[in-house]
Amino acid sequence: MVAALAAGSLASGCGPTRDGGKGAAAARPIGAGFRFSAYGPRRDPGAEYWLRVGQEMAARFDGAVPETIWIVSRLHGDGTELNFPAQPTSPLITAAQEDHNQAALDLFDRNGFRVWLQVEPGHAPVEELIHLVLERYGSHPSVVGFGIDVEWYQSTARPEGKPVTDAEAAAWLAAIRSHDPSYRLFLKHWEASKLPPTLRDGLLFIDDSQILPSLDAMVAEFAAWGRSFAPAPVAFQFGYPSDRPWWRQLDDPPRDIGRAILAAVPNAAGLYWVDFTVLDVFPPGPETGFAIPGRASPGNGYDPTPRPIVGVKIYDFDGDLGRLFADWQELGITTVFAAEQLASREGFRELAKQAGIELYVIFPVLYAPEALAADPSLSAVTADGKPAKDDWVEFACPSREEFRQRRVDEAVDLVRRLRPDGLSIDFIRHFVFWEMVAPDADPAGLSDACYCPTCLRRFAATLTAGSQLPIDDPAAAAAWIRANAAADWVRFKQETISSLAWQIIQATKAFKSNLRVNLHVVPWRTGDFDGAIARIAGQDRATLGHLADYLSPMCYSHMLYRPPEWIASVVRDVAEAGDCPVLPSIQVASAYRDDVLSAAELEACLRAALEPPSAGVVFWKWDDIAADPAKAEVIRRVVGESR
Repeated sequence: MVAALAAGSLASGCGPTRDGGKGAAAARPIGAGFRFSAYGPRRDPGAEYWLRVGQEMAARFDGAVPETIWIVSRLHGDGTELNFPAQPTSPLITAAQEDHNQAALDLFDRNGFRVWLQVEPGHAPVEELIHLVLERYGSHPSVVGFGIDVEWYQSTARPEGKPVTDAEAAAWLAAIRSHDPSYRLFLKHWEASKLPPTLRDGLLFIDDSQILPSLDAMVAEFAAWGRSFAPAPVAFQFGYPSDRPWWRQLDDPPRDIGRAILAAVPNAAGLYWVDFTVLDVFPPGPETGFAIPGRASPGNGYDPTPRPIVGVKIYDFDGDLGRLFADWQELGITTVFAAEQLASREGFRELAKQAGIELYVIFPVLYAPEALAADPSLSAVTADGKPAKDDWVEFACPSREEFRQRRVDEAVDLVRRLRPDGLSIDFIRHFVFWEMVAPDADPAGLSDACYCPTCLRRFAATLTAGSQLPIDDPAAAAAWIRANAAADWVRFKQETISSLAWQIIQATKAFKSNLRVNLHVVPWRTGDFDGAIARIAGQDRATLGHLADYLSPMCYSHMLYRPPEWIASVVRDVAEAGDCPVLPSIQVASAYRDDVLSAAELEACLRAALEPPSAGVVFWKWDDIAADPAKAEVIRRVVGESR
């Protein structure tokens, strides 16, 4: 540990520093702190809070200095928007009317912080940004350099970025040092190939990789990053929501991750917890005013009071949006799960924000009626050789690479256009009309897919005896698999779904790092129908729970002829299997049955859905609540009790 710290200090100590004042030459101790942006945290508790976070982060590492990556411009259209007043000459640079940084920088000056000022340039001229930023803030002794998020350099549609040449980096560094010769430049990306190939002097290279399966995997990737640029200093951002499934199990995530990095990366010079989860790991204290009961609310700041998520699904609405959101607030709705078309309606997203209601956009993946109408050959194929279609349910094959990539691109485009709080991923499974599977259904009679030639060829390639698999005969292939490779087939089906989920989540969170993902799962417990959740649906809840922020079993008990208490049993099973928060969805009105789902039964279902370890409840669907005042009153009363 000490050796790693010493090596990090030496590696980052080229040139004079501003530690303790301008121009103070000294070996630079490691920096530990946080990344800050206006869009990262759910709420901004204020400068005093960020001061404490930096101090607490640095205190976890011997000899560390509080340090922050403070983002002063964010992507805006084809260019960038500064969060302070300025008079740019480029039309690709816009500026705010008020200064959002000065108070925090003054506080950091007085408390020995080191500050990197970062921009997201888009296509805006970088050198003009450098001068605008440093002319305004260069007088602050806490400022040690300027940073560029290369993911957004000459790139706006996706966080890929144009590779930075040695000449470009040298020109930027010269512009920065025209303000102070001790300043340094950081360049940030997750791909080393995007950064200058040989220039090292005066540069810090930051890796912001995420969506890693474990701490060991993160450390291995970060160690490779360190070797790529050694002996130049490197730094790391971590704590992303996508990695929460494993880091939340650590005793002290910032400390444990940071120490593991320092032990493996001799030239590590900076450790930064990201602002997307900082409020969870460093809860605001009394100094913010938001930890005092009665003063915190979704409207005025971070609310540390645990509350269940209360969601509602809605697919279409042509009435008064203002009245709609007022009704939701009255019922205690905290989150809306909306179809893309409705979420795109003018005013919808703005009203959600004003009401303090989070917006998740529903994204169906393999349910693809429009794509199948255009190209029927995309259809999944059942074990009896028929297209995977039952009533309204029709599924595309999950193995077609072009279709998979199309879905990934569509998800990214949705997030880019709508900027929702979350993505609710639906139909991310193999074909089965589970809504019509009764408790006494024969497990052997459940639809099984996909047995198209593409899937069978991919599966055969994983087997030693794959050449024996009859690829062009679904029925014969199904029989051969049952006799020779049943367990392998289940794993193949699960991996096909999990990898598609990973692609979608990785791509959308790369675009919007604080995006939360809710993933719909079939409401079958581990042993139901001879393990049909894996065998038929192909949903590996352990893996999916690692990828998503929430797993959401669709616990439509009335539809499935199950008692209300069954809902709680499904939640417990999914929580144990997925090791992540579970957000059950329950039905409000009858479906696929002639008898009525009463208000009393809804209340029993709601209470069962809220039993621990549930993270809350989602109502399917709003139309049914709006049509039944008695059920709306049940929801209002029970939700009120749970607060």
